[in-house]
Amino acid sequence: MVSTMADPIYGIHQSQPRDVYNYLKSNAKKIGVVGHFSYLPNLKSRAQSRGVGIPEGLELVISDKIDYYDEPAMDGRIRRYAKIEGYFAFFGGAPRGSSLLLVQDELNELGYSEIVLSDTFDVATAYAAELDVPSSSLDPLGFNSAQKVYLKAGVATYVKDASSIMDAPYDGESYLRINGEWVKDDHVVHAIVDGGTATVS
Repeated sequence: MVSTMADPIYGIHQSQPRDVYNYLKSNAKKIGVVGHFSYLPNLKSRAQSRGVGIPEGLELVISDKIDYYDEPAMDGRIRRYAKIEGYFAFFGGAPRGSSLLLVQDELNELGYSEIVLSDTFDVATAYAAELDVPSSSLDPLGFNSAQKVYLKAGVATYVKDASSIMDAPYDGESYLRINGEWVKDDHVVHAIVDGGTATVS
């Protein structure tokens, strides 16, 4: 993770899935990541006419799905980072446990220090369904297992300017934020608040 005077940067500034895929692929050999890289839209296209996967080793698949991590900041704004979805797929005799730890360490060297492990796929048909490719395109004998992961990527953006709850009245009462104003919380206010639009202090 590279730190600035403001917010940390994860990997490179660019945080679109294709940017992350290109960056990982072009820098992998420099830090010793040994494996095959695939961008999910390309992999899905190949799967329509031929097999996918590799005979032996690790394949890193980066999805084109766009999602975000939103973190509340102390000043009331929302700090947003890209959430990149990917898969570490192991083929042949590649051991998932030790290889997974190794590739996490190597991605950390590229600046991707926030990696969240999600679902595990131990059957080829389940992994094919997850990728939305024909099950016949993935060799069940060569497939070992796959791990779904999420990477925090890029530089933070701020997507919401709002007043901090720190500026709410501090008199022992409960308040709601409605139309930019702090309003004392009571049963009348509850009756008029449209669900989810008020902030409780």
